[in-house]
Amino acid sequence: MFVTLTVLAALISGMFVASVASTITALKREDQDFRAMVERRKAF
Repeated sequence: MFVTLTVLAALISGMFVASVASTITALKREDQDFRAMVERRKAF
C-alpha cells in the first residue's frame, strides 16, 4: 500500500513538473512572438 501511494505521488509530481515546464516554454514562445510583432509595428 505504501509503495503504491509513493509511486502515485511520484507520478503526480512528475506530471506537475512537466506541466510547469510546458507553461514556461509556452510563455517564452509567446513573449518572442510579441516582441516580433512590436518590431514589425515599428517598421511602419
